[in-house]
Amino acid sequence: AWEVFTDRTVKWQLISIILMSIGQQLSGIDAIYFYASYIFTQAGIPAQNIPYITLGTGACECITALTCGLLIEYAGRRILIIGGYILMAFWCFILTITLTYQEVYSWVPYISMASIFAFILSFGLGPGGVTSTLTTELFTQTSRPAALTIGGCASWISFFTVGMLFPFIVNGLGQYCFLVFLVECSLIATFIFFMIPETKNKSFLEIKEKFQHLNGTDRK
Repeated sequence: AWEVFTDRTVKWQLISIILMSIGQQLSGIDAIYFYASYIFTQAGIPAQNIPYITLGTGACECITALTCGLLIEYAGRRILIIGGYILMAFWCFILTITLTYQEVYSWVPYISMASIFAFILSFGLGPGGVTSTLTTELFTQTSRPAALTIGGCASWISFFTVGMLFPFIVNGLGQYCFLVFLVECSLIATFIFFMIPETKNKSFLEIKEKFQHLNGTDRK
């Protein structure tokens, strides 16, 4: 499976899948899921209401899973995943502001709560629903199993890293911790905008041809 690393014809497809897998986990979504109660407490939500709000985040995930399946063939992959990352970066910015001023105005904590729900919705409609689809579409049948394995490894390593580091990021940056995820979401959106072609209604061979110039395998 690891021979795919030496295959020049899929070099940039592989780089793209690794970066998108890492970007999906480092976007901040796992931090929000892992530490939802902490974030809601920081937002000033009463402790007795937190279990119900956390349950609502799961409902958001179900809604976006159903909606993304309907939208992905209609809107295309690029607009959903790029738009998702841009919206996630925006909500990270809003969360930073609301957590900073949560004790100044009584209504600010509820904006924080709404931002968290909006972040989850943006993730589900974008990176959460599209990344796995792109992973299968950027590779032909011969190299797809290896690509899925490598992408999965990158995703789980990133998943573990976020879980281990987020508490230290919170302790060090406080309410500004989401600026880290804002930067990451912006960077991965920029990468996808410039490097990943639209795969909607394209065959695997047509998609492969679009990467030939980047891979240096195009015919002169």
